[in-house]
Amino acid sequence: MKNKTIDHLDLARRIRAAGCPIHIEEDDDKARSIPSKELRVYLTAGVNESRAIDWSGGTAFVVHLVITINVPNFAISAFGLELPWKNEYFYWLEDPLQIDGNSQRYRFGSGFLPEFDRHQVINHYADVTRIFLAGQSLKGFLLGHGSEPIPEEFRHGMMAPVFLVVYDQQGREYRAPLKLLVDRSLPRSRARRKGSLLDHPDPIPGGGSR
Repeated sequence: MKNKTIDHLDLARRIRAAGCPIHIEEDDDKARSIPSKELRVYLTAGVNESRAIDWSGGTAFVVHLVITINVPNFAISAFGLELPWKNEYFYWLEDPLQIDGNSQRYRFGSGFLPEFDRHQVINHYADVTRIFLAGQSLKGFLLGHGSEPIPEEFRHGMMAPVFLVVYDQQGREYRAPLKLLVDRSLPRSRARRKGSLLDHPDPIPGGGSR
């Protein structure tokens, strides 16, 4: 009696088609890399404007992009950033108006990194009460920092692939692949100084990068 060759991928697809919600790597991981049609997300032309910066024992993220919304009555509940390296903690910079009520500038807390006027930044557009109509676009900087340094295999001047995730008011994910310039131009002694904001960060409830 001859042994039959089992097509495991076909079998897995048939199992899921029968109603069992199993994970299929070949299908699901590929789908994660397909940009969402409901949102168009892209970086602006200046490649140096969107960077992953080796800084203070971790990484500062400066992402200059445009988000065009193609669905009606859309609100952003949160942004996420998925990296090609392990990162235990990730934070978007807080709205300066929520911090002290007076400042109009986003700051990383380092004289080696630029400050940004609030009108240049879209971090605070993650607000479920702010409704966007189909055809509207947002343009500006997303600013965040992660607790882990850029791995050594990503050399200065290389492009690091990341995923930006936009969560709507229902918690649905809209994913977009982007590439950030790796920037190791800060002095290493300064970039590794002790007592930084990232030495003892408080975790986001539930983990992740939202």
